Amino acid sequence: MSRLPEKPPKVRSLAEAQTLINELWIKLQDFETQVKQNSGNSSKPPSSDGPADRSQPKKTGSDKKRGAQKGHKGHRRALVAENQVNHILSYFPPTECACGGAVIADSAPQYRHQIFDVPVSPFTVTEYQLYGGVCTRCEAPHKARLPDTVSPTQMGSQLLSLISVWSGQYHLSIRQIQSLLNDQYGLSFSVGAISQAQGQVSPMLTCTHQGIKVAVQHAAIIHADETRHQRTNERRWMWIATSHDAACFMTHYSRAQYAAKRLLGDSPTGIIVTDQYAGYNWLPDQQRQLCWAHILRNITAMAEHEGYTGFIGKQLLLICQLIFRTRHRYEQGQLCQAVYQFRMQRLRRRFRSNLENGRVIPNSRYQGRCQYLLKDEAMCWTFLADDQIPLTNNEAERRIRGYVLWRKGSYGVWSHRGELFRQRILSHVETCKKQNLNPLSTLRDLVHAVMTRQPYPDVFNTGLLIPAR
Repeated sequence: MSRLPEKPPKVRSLAEAQTLINELWIKLQDFETQVKQNSGNSSKPPSSDGPADRSQPKKTGSDKKRGAQKGHKGHRRALVAENQVNHILSYFPPTECACGGAVIADSAPQYRHQIFDVPVSPFTVTEYQLYGGVCTRCEAPHKARLPDTVSPTQMGSQLLSLISVWSGQYHLSIRQIQSLLNDQYGLSFSVGAISQAQGQVSPMLTCTHQGIKVAVQHAAIIHADETRHQRTNERRWMWIATSHDAACFMTHYSRAQYAAKRLLGDSPTGIIVTDQYAGYNWLPDQQRQLCWAHILRNITAMAEHEGYTGFIGKQLLLICQLIFRTRHRYEQGQLCQAVYQFRMQRLRRRFRSNLENGRVIPNSRYQGRCQYLLKDEAMCWTFLADDQIPLTNNEAERRIRGYVLWRKGSYGVWSHRGELFRQRILSHVETCKKQNLNPLSTLRDLVHAVMTRQPYPDVFNTGLLIPAR
């Protein structure tokens, strides 16, 4: 960023003064645009919006009182079966009534009340004692060895899985995991031991991560996105590609096209939903759908501008809103296929006409945005060829949001081992969410199989052939 000179520039004529005013006016407009940026007109996250931001419309309040409404069906926790209960305490009515008659108790309880609690000391310790001996003939020393199925570290499969899921699903830093283990379970492990545990789980997820990646690359519709990733003092990138039932994360030092090809494959066969980033420009127009949520945010910023720029922006903003409304009505069954296609084609012509007008607006920033949208116009409307293609890339943004929160709380990684663990545990956790699986139990089964030399489980049914151990 260039620094301003200590003294203001001097002009020698009115023409130079007007030129200077024009330059300063453009800079002032740019600064004003930056100040007005929020989650509704830029790529900034909603958490960065201040309390004074009034750009988002407020939801109208309801006249109903807070809480459950009259006629609402209540939801209560279902009772577990008696064979799953640890302790049963039975209480009976008095044996004699106040009138003097005998009271005969029912054969079954009228009411069952269950209390759930967690054990105070939930961990177990297994000690392996290795003995030594001496040959009675040659006096050679001998030592026992740990079986191959025993972990070389002090952590079993359940604890390793728990530490990994706390990181990948709940976004806890290593020090937070250390504190939680000590406070909740009374286990004292160093920061290095917890980091080593994550490094131990990482290679166990290699085959699973490869299977997820292959499954995503062969999906019919793929959502792709990327965000900043920090390794020591180096700026890197976390990429994500997600399909209907899988999500694959990948760390890379670059944001260039070859990084996207490494994630998606050199020749993907499905439709790729992305933003307007140039790193995806190698994709054919008919295989790429631009995210209309990103387009809407950029146009919203343009509509908030003054003058002719704002006028064109408001026209484009209205068309974007009609596109979303038409799509939602079609998905709800309020429009037939013919009417839906007719209205979308009409909106497409109006959108292109206003973009043509936007090419001559005085503001160079928004003029450039209109030109880019005109150049990529075909990729804006790929969804018209297939109803399964979504309008937005929200699926990828939602999946990568967990990593962003983890990044904020743990200050990045410090090694290649940490990068591998993050991309693999995130892929495992997010794929579990998509397939309604328990991340902890599936990871525990996988880690236990590796540690006990059992066949490697294909927990996500990716069909990847696992080599025999």
